[in-house]
Parts: sequence; C-alpha cells; structure tokens
Amino acid sequence: MSRTAPLLATLATVLALGGCAQVQSQLPGRWPWLAKEVPQPGAVHELDVVVAADAAMPIVLQYWERNTLVLDLQGVASAGELILKPRSGVSWPVRIAFRVAPGRFQLLEVSGAQRVLLPVSGQKGAALSTLPLAPSAYAGTTAELRLRWGAADAF
Repeated sequence: MSRTAPLLATLATVLALGGCAQVQSQLPGRWPWLAKEVPQPGAVHELDVVVAADAAMPIVLQYWERNTLVLDLQGVASAGELILKPRSGVSWPVRIAFRVAPGRFQLLEVSGAQRVLLPVSGQKGAALSTLPLAPSAYAGTTAELRLRWGAADAF
C-alpha cells in the first residue's frame, strides 16, 4: 500500500490539473491571471489632410499611441505628397510619428519649421517601422507640415 499511495496521488493531481485546463478554456474571461488582449487603438481625426486638387486622396489613418499621434502611411502610393494642418481650434500634438511599410518608398520629407528627411528601410517583408518626428520640426505657430515621399533620388 505504501508504493501505490504516491502513484495514486500523482494520478489524481494530473487529472485535476487537466480538468482545470479544460475549465479555463471554456471560461477565459473569469480567470484573473490570464492576460487580457490589448485593444487596437481607435482611429482619430486630429490633423486635416490636404492634397492637390488633381491628386487622389491617400488613406492616412491617425491614432494615438500614448502621447504620440501616429500617422499611418501604409496605404499611400509609392510616391506623393500631402499637407497636414491642425483642425480648427486644435493645436499641434506634442509628438508626431509616421508608420511606414518598408520597401514602399525610400525617403519621407517633412517640411515645417525645419526640413527633416526620414529614411525608410528598403527590406520588403520587414516589420512596420515607426519614424518619430523631432519636435523641433514644427512649432506651435507652424501653419502646416508638408510631406513628400518617394525614391531617394527624387529629393
């Protein structure tokens, strides 16, 4: 009997743990130690996007990541330009960054209080890059930010 007691205790423990795993998979929201999924940031409209009259409007999503306004440029063509302006009655965000897909274009030029060139990785299939814009590139009195992107030899 002394040899079978540890074996029975081990078997009972394994069966109990297996039961816990089954219950956990059926009730995922009720266990406090399970990691909760982080919700995706919702799109916002902080800056107005302006393009030339004869140009197509690119898809530029805007969303907050902490105190940084991220402008998603994944949906833009391989070359183009646009102007960013703060909405009426709203000032510039403290921080601005651009989310780009590597290999889509080589260089992003931002002209405001200063001209800034942001190189984009050329490796297709690499992870998305977030390019922060230096706060000195725009001031509170800057009327607009002019963005241009494309091949490096176009600049």
